[in-house]
Amino acid sequence: LTRLETQKMRTLVLALALVCAAAEVAQVHDYIQNENCKIHYIRKSVPACVSADTMECFPPNTEKLNNCTTIHQWQWQNFETGAKYAPGVNPLPNQRLTHNGGDVQKIVWAYTGAIQQGEAYQAYYDGQVTTEDVLNTPVNHITFIANVHVENASHWFDPGENNTDGCGQLQTWQLPFGYSGQNASESLPRFQSNLQKMHAAGLTITLTMGSWCTSFPVLPAEEWTPTEFNQFVTYFEQLRQDTFGGVLDGIDWDWEGFCKEECLKGACTCGWNDTFCGSFSPEELAQGQSWTVDGQKTMCWIMPTPSSMQVMTGITHYMKQAGYVVTLAPMSTAVYTGAPDTSAKQNMRNEFVKWRMQPYPGGQPIDGSGQFDLLEMVDGVLLQWYSGFDASLCENSNNPHACTCDNQPDPDYPNVLNVSNGDGLIASYWNMNGGGGNMFPTTFPVRCQACGDNVILPNGTRGTWPCFPQGEDWFAPGDDTTNTSLPQVHAAALQKYVATHNGSIPYWWVQGMTVNSKCPRGLDCPDWQYTGEPRYSRQIKLLSSLNQVMDVSKVSIGFEVLGIDVQVQMQAWADPALPWSPATQAQMANGTYYFPCTQNMTKDNINQELRCSQPLLSQQWGLKFNATDIVGLSNALNSAIGKELAGVGVFTLDGMMWTAPDMKIRYWFPELMKLNQTFQIPCHGDSCGGRGTTPQCDPTAAGGCTVCSACCQTYLKNPADCQACVQSQCH
Repeated sequence: LTRLETQKMRTLVLALALVCAAAEVAQVHDYIQNENCKIHYIRKSVPACVSADTMECFPPNTEKLNNCTTIHQWQWQNFETGAKYAPGVNPLPNQRLTHNGGDVQKIVWAYTGAIQQGEAYQAYYDGQVTTEDVLNTPVNHITFIANVHVENASHWFDPGENNTDGCGQLQTWQLPFGYSGQNASESLPRFQSNLQKMHAAGLTITLTMGSWCTSFPVLPAEEWTPTEFNQFVTYFEQLRQDTFGGVLDGIDWDWEGFCKEECLKGACTCGWNDTFCGSFSPEELAQGQSWTVDGQKTMCWIMPTPSSMQVMTGITHYMKQAGYVVTLAPMSTAVYTGAPDTSAKQNMRNEFVKWRMQPYPGGQPIDGSGQFDLLEMVDGVLLQWYSGFDASLCENSNNPHACTCDNQPDPDYPNVLNVSNGDGLIASYWNMNGGGGNMFPTTFPVRCQACGDNVILPNGTRGTWPCFPQGEDWFAPGDDTTNTSLPQVHAAALQKYVATHNGSIPYWWVQGMTVNSKCPRGLDCPDWQYTGEPRYSRQIKLLSSLNQVMDVSKVSIGFEVLGIDVQVQMQAWADPALPWSPATQAQMANGTYYFPCTQNMTKDNINQELRCSQPLLSQQWGLKFNATDIVGLSNALNSAIGKELAGVGVFTLDGMMWTAPDMKIRYWFPELMKLNQTFQIPCHGDSCGGRGTTPQCDPTAAGGCTVCSACCQTYLKNPADCQACVQSQCH
């Protein structure tokens, strides 16, 4: 063939390829006004046979019968806003809008991860989340947490990789729904099939970049160029197709904080000292700052810098140009006000707001001379109103009441847990002086109230807030492999406590241990109600301020929805004050970390050293997941500034998902179903939230709730708790 003939042939082949590709894809805006197309094909993101003449949709492969063309993918575009997604991408539910109509939904955004990753997944002894669970739960965006370390522009999905500069943690080997990096070739077919089922039910599926402790760029030398940004997108598309079966819709940003020392359960030399760490600028923290107490060196957490945001914003820009979903889940400290940071050291955090415009002056160019707004580009923002520490915001704030614990929580969701009030079987993991274990105190400050010396008191002053009742701090922490006398010391102290407390079962607090403030905090993650203030007032103030720098109608409020009711068996061995789960290493390797509570400790069986705990109870941070208040806040925001919230997000899916009728109901599932009476998120499973008939009862009435008292825990306080318990345990 001549060169001209070869070129003509290539042109013809390309034209035919484009025609074939066009036949595979239908534009949503052409069919969205047809209810049949919208409900049965577009909403479910499934193939259809479409008629360009009648704008009707039929089952695929019915060309002869219906004079239509079978397409396998839908493409969302909006000519008015310029939004354009790649074919086959499910946009975030709040972004499903074209210039010709849409199918916008409220968001229920849920994080999910491998059962090996943490107690939020491990506490459930009845298995990990399944595809069936998801399809029967009103959720429409799931994102995988896998400790993905974006050090390079490609090959960043590397199961088992040791992030040595990110606390020494590993990228997870497994993902829910069937993936195993240790046996990828065999696990991929099942994994991809499950993802495709969920995607075909209209769910948006994303992969989280980072996690708490996963490292990220913080230095100018670590900023990226356009070449690297393009490489990231190319690798994402390869990963999307080869590993995620063509249904990974985009990425989710979760760059929070990390440390270059080791910080794993049982061994952590990372931490935060408000006075020391809080005095440094972000750039100074990025250099690595440490302090030493009693010979123990601890490194401050490293927080995002302008260089971090240059990389994040650049990747977001190129991903959006390619038509993929990008979401953002900042810590509460990273997005909380639209006002500028006037502190001399720029240590009032708010990093994703104040450095949202990139590149910053002097930063590496992203795309020519353009400057890009991160908060404008992302599809959705989940405010983590469940952060575990304040990064010295309270220490550095000029307002003495910015972080006071003067909220008014519901009676069953107190700031300080108390065994005497029936709040549950309190247990908390500790790590001090080279040792670690589980302590069982009678009280625990679980949310906004810190305990210890020089902490913020509810009236705005600083002083001492006791962590424990007098005499309960008898437990001396340490490493009993080097200090072999510790078990005997603990045994003697335990017996003394029992003897001096009228034969009570033993409770203890670890000597020297204090607890910092967690969300909710009025400054960055406010609660529903504060003393003497209108309900939602602080939340409206925060969101109104943010609306000055971003569109808060794409904001979802984040909640922890942990299994705070789950009771597990614990057992002590050589040291009576070191109870552990009886699960063996082999059982844990197979995904079983706990067993159901079968024998709790009483006055009569103390010597058996068996007791039960609720391991997630002391880890439930943030404001209460309450359907009435979620809807109430969104309505109040609409009245104040004319915008509603996009929805909610949760950590993790496990705590609120549907479960089969023969399994215990997850604690927050009834509240999610109540919320969905307003959200009306379509369900695509066989059961769709059904759990049978729940007996109605009132535990607060005279005589209590007889059906609850017959078979449920005595700590249950309100009708919702009682009904959930009856449904799961009183068949």
